[in-house]
Amino acid sequence: MFSDWKNILVVVCVLFGGTMLNALQAKPTTKDTLSIEEQQQFLYYFYAAERLIQTEQIEKAKPLVEFCYALNPNNATINNYMGLYAQASNDTTTMSQYFQRAYELEPKEYWYNHHILLLKSNDKKKQQIAVKQMEALAKAAPKNEELYEILQKAYILLKQYDKALATQDPLDSIRGYDAMSAMQRYRLNATMKKNKQAIQEIERYLELEPNDYQFQLFRMQLYEQTMQPPTKMIPAYEAILKLDPRNVLVMNNLAWNLCLLGKDLMRAEELSRITIMREPTNPIYLDTYGWTMYKLGHCEEAIFYLEKAIEYSRGQIDKEILSHYNEAKKKCK
Repeated sequence: MFSDWKNILVVVCVLFGGTMLNALQAKPTTKDTLSIEEQQQFLYYFYAAERLIQTEQIEKAKPLVEFCYALNPNNATINNYMGLYAQASNDTTTMSQYFQRAYELEPKEYWYNHHILLLKSNDKKKQQIAVKQMEALAKAAPKNEELYEILQKAYILLKQYDKALATQDPLDSIRGYDAMSAMQRYRLNATMKKNKQAIQEIERYLELEPNDYQFQLFRMQLYEQTMQPPTKMIPAYEAILKLDPRNVLVMNNLAWNLCLLGKDLMRAEELSRITIMREPTNPIYLDTYGWTMYKLGHCEEAIFYLEKAIEYSRGQIDKEILSHYNEAKKKCK
């Protein structure tokens, strides 16, 4: 049985819709005083918030942003997000406090809030004049990275995402193609509902940097969310397992996809066996192992472990587990 991923690392800025603004283009760095577990929590909830915001579920993202702030109030990006929420609530005093703290932590980024606020006018004519001026400045200074950053953010604010994406090309030529560039290209494509191209940007980056664990995790969750076939899922899980060989969740999901594909069932059994040895009462892992035994033709073992999966579900039996058990009972008579 497939299990949801719970350990995701995220990068970068978020596209806020409606009254919200585009956030900072920076990695959600965690302060050194956070424990590894706290860093993982911070990064997971940061990513979860980003996904909600990208689908315009701004209010649902708010408690996640607040949780990140409680974990790490010295993160510039999170302070900026908190300021944006305060701005949306017309709480200018609190907004200023958060923006000021963001500035103290990342001075080079603070100008961005002011610039966007100036552009965020209901006067379309003024907005277009501002953009044309920035386009002229960028054309006159094609190596000026900051100008292109400002221009790109203006396009995003005006929801001209195709132009914002095109602006990434000169930015990459100036500073080189890196993780931030890949994520920006991903976000802009995703915002335009070009999901295939969005995922391809992550894949493109991983071809250059296959050992980037954070991006491997990100790609894996994208694959899971878009229900990619086992032929794509298996290499993704293999890549993560190579970097994190003790990750039982990845072992389980890899074993499950091998079963779905009917490929290398002995390896699926080996991986799945490790997961139930480490977590013998996990119904999802027990289900995967029982189903693997069924695929291998070991009926007694299959029924035994599927019954254990039901037992440890403690009254909340997953329909898929029950379906596996019923099929095994029916065909193993």
